Formats: sequence, C-alpha cells, structure tokens
Amino acid sequence: MRALFDLHGLGAIIYKEVRHILREPMTLALIIALPLMQLLIYGYAINVHVEHVRSLYHSEDSGRLSDDFVAALQASSAFDIVGRTTSRAALQQAIVAGKARVGFDIPQGFSADVLRGKPASVQVLIDGSDASVAQAANAAAVQIGAALSQRFLGMPQRASVVDMRPKILFNPALRTPNFLVPGLIGLIMLNMTMLLTSLSVIVERERGSLDQVLVTPVGTTALTLGKLIPYGVIGFFDLLIVLAIMRAIFLVPIAGNVALLLILGAGFLMTALGLGLLVSTFARSQLQAALITFFFLLPSFLLSGMLFEIELMPAPMRVVSYALPLTYFVQILRGVIVRGAGLADLWIPAVVTVLFGVVALGWASIRFARMAN
Repeated sequence: MRALFDLHGLGAIIYKEVRHILREPMTLALIIALPLMQLLIYGYAINVHVEHVRSLYHSEDSGRLSDDFVAALQASSAFDIVGRTTSRAALQQAIVAGKARVGFDIPQGFSADVLRGKPASVQVLIDGSDASVAQAANAAAVQIGAALSQRFLGMPQRASVVDMRPKILFNPALRTPNFLVPGLIGLIMLNMTMLLTSLSVIVERERGSLDQVLVTPVGTTALTLGKLIPYGVIGFFDLLIVLAIMRAIFLVPIAGNVALLLILGAGFLMTALGLGLLVSTFARSQLQAALITFFFLLPSFLLSGMLFEIELMPAPMRVVSYALPLTYFVQILRGVIVRGAGLADLWIPAVVTVLFGVVALGWASIRFARMAN
C-alpha cells in the first residue's frame, strides 16, 4: 500500500508526462495558443463604446440647412452616413435588410421651418434589435439636434428648433433577450454540432472501428453523408427545441417566416457538421478535438457580432469576423427573428453560409479519402 506522502519515483512520473506531452505537438501548440488568442481578442478587439453606427438618410427638402444637417451627421463620430435612399419606405426597408442601423428622414420644408424659428422635426428610425446601440444612437441624435439648434439660430441648447423624433423599430421595449437569445441559438448549434460530430469520429478511431469502415468498399461521399445525416437530424431537432424555448420561456417572437428560418438553419447545420467532421480528420485524440473546437468557438463567440458590433472592431479583427460562419448565421437569425427580414434581404449571408458548408464538407471528404488510401 502506497504511503500518502511518499515521493519515491516523482521524477520518473514527471519525465513520463513530459514525454507524453511532447509526443502530441498539436495539443501543446493549442494549449499555448489559446491564452494568447483570448488575450488578443479580449484586450484588442472588444470595444463597448458605440460609435460610427452605419446610417442612411432620406431628404425631401432642397434647402441648404438640410445639407448642413447631413454634413453634421457625417462629421459626428456617432454616425457613418453610408448612403441616401429614394423614399421613406426604402429607408425603413434598408434597416430591415440590415444595411443600416439608423435612418434619418428629413421632411420637406425643413430648412424653411428652421429659418423661421419653427421646430423642424426629423424622424430617426433606429434598429432596436441591439439595445445598447439603439440607446447610444438615440442619445447621439438628440445631442446633435440640440447642437444644430444652437448653431443655426444661436439659441441655447434647450431649444429644440431641430426636433429629433426617434422611433425604435423591431424591439421598441429594448429587451435584451430579443438581441441576445437569437445569437445564442447560433452559438449553441455550432458548439453542439461540431463537438458531437468530431468526438464521435475520434471515439471510433480510438476503438479501431473507423479503420474497419475505411477499408470497406464504401464511397467517400457515402461515408461522409452516412456520418453526417444522423447528427444532422439530431441537430435539426435541437434547433426546433431551442426555438420553442426562445419563444415560450424568453418570450422572443419570431417576426419573420418560420419556414425560411428553418431552411436557412438547416444550411448552417450542414456547415457546422462539415466543420466537426473536418476537425476529426486533424485531431488524434478527444482532447485535441475538444481543444480545436474551442479554438474555433472562442472567436466565433466574441467576433461574430453576437455580443459586440463588428463595425467597432479593428480592421484585422473584422477580417476574422467575416471569415467565421457564425457571423452570417447570426445575421440570418436576427434578420428573421427580430426584424422580419425575408430571403431577398438575407440572400448574401445565406449563400455564404452554404459555401462554408460546401468547402468544409469537400475538404473533409478529401481527407477521409486520403485516410482510406
């Protein structure tokens, strides 16, 4: 019986464990790289200060002061004016499609009313799907209106000659679950599907049953699809469950077409399954598969726009964001669930999501074919 504080053989055990770690260079590299990646993302990419909100405007006024109003918006750090629409309906539709977060509607007679000292109202349409962005945009718009009132007529800021009339779209109560839960659904589906698929293949490999399957006369495509379809069915069933929980418990309504949401969700599941299968072709153990999956999930969690605005990130991090499949699925989820967007508004993220899946599945199939030869 071993004594509790017997240190005999400690050096040998340490030597054995060090040799074991060094035999797995990928595991060692992941263990070292993960803290560095977390530090870079948390310290460099995350910016909670809302500014440069993507904005559009529509103007029916031909006076000089309406041009000055737009110029003041462009000079502000709060808003980035990215274009002008041809009608009020187009302005609101652009926000529904996610092309802008704020829209300024300048009415006819704006300049004349200001020059007469009469309050001139400007409707400010704000995407309320993100409460923090909506509140910051609302406050910045009111502040700009007060500053312009003083500038145009030399009046104190309490005078509202330029009368900003904010209107919160989609989420007027600015409920946090309406913003957070749809993004969480995407992360949960990615996490569960990738991990489940990759670990299942690794377990088969460790047991030796995968080698037996690889030497059987089964086509690579049949092998890949046979691996994925059962987990795809499970993933789709889980998608239905989390959507039901979102609606029943978190009271988040689905403003758009449920069938469209499920079809596009199935496309994202294909991508997540392909990524999980691809991970399994690189990993040599369950630990490696879990670390590689986490290495992929961490930037997806922080850089996909699920929590933080992509526009507020530094340029290198924005490049990473747009290289993540979850970024596009979050756009789809919030577009359909919160804003009621249709396929015409979401076709770009839908196509990109499917392309990610095709690449991941194709790459995984090629690697499986090489393993079989």
